[in-house]
Amino acid sequence: MLNHKNIVVLMYHGVISSVEDIPPQRDIGANIYDVTTENFRSQMEWLKKNDYRPSLIGDFNLTEKNQRNIILTFDDGEMNNFIKALPILKNLAFPAYFFIIVKRVGKPGYMGWEQIKELHHQGMAIGSHGLSHEILTDLKDTQIEEELTASKRTLENNLGFPIEALSIPRGFCNKKIIDMAHYAGYKYIFVSYQYTYLNENCFNRIAVKSRWDIKRFDMAIKGYIPVQERVSSFVILTAKTILRDKGYNWVRQFLLQ
Repeated sequence: MLNHKNIVVLMYHGVISSVEDIPPQRDIGANIYDVTTENFRSQMEWLKKNDYRPSLIGDFNLTEKNQRNIILTFDDGEMNNFIKALPILKNLAFPAYFFIIVKRVGKPGYMGWEQIKELHHQGMAIGSHGLSHEILTDLKDTQIEEELTASKRTLENNLGFPIEALSIPRGFCNKKIIDMAHYAGYKYIFVSYQYTYLNENCFNRIAVKSRWDIKRFDMAIKGYIPVQERVSSFVILTAKTILRDKGYNWVRQFLLQ
């Protein structure tokens, strides 16, 4: 069994060099997670220099003492992940999870099946980020089941291998969602906050922000969160619970820009 305390999980979204790398249709506020190609390369080189070893679940050497375990994840399936991030990961021999929004596959700015298959060929893991990126807690049970099962089935039918991992769309989650995801056949579930109901197969992640320099990246890896960001995280989580998606979008942009 994995000891989550010994594993750092990073969450990326866009890796960009210019505005041309940004999909024309995105969720509101997604740019707060865009990391420049240069910063992404610096962050990956920092991990290598500091003896962190990105791995996929199941590949950790848990018998080795003092090993610095880390998991890299990418949400949404944007084409910039394939063009900008993949070469850097390949150069450093770093595997990562790429979570795909199924209904955006092949849309402008998003990877098609050819690119997703190539990611897998290069040693990356593919997971689901939902069928349409809907906020699952806003849906009826039948709709939640469709988002979970149809996305998994479509990915498996097009890619030809099992899909074992799920990233909860937009971070809206509760115990029912977790239970339904496991029932749908997902072994591993990645979330955005350390919810109290998470089990040993659920992984909380650190969302890498666009404004971070390498010093702030270092702090995040070592588990230090500045007080101001702790307050912001609390406000955002409260907005998710009370104000739902529209209020959450406004608060996220206001606090994190």
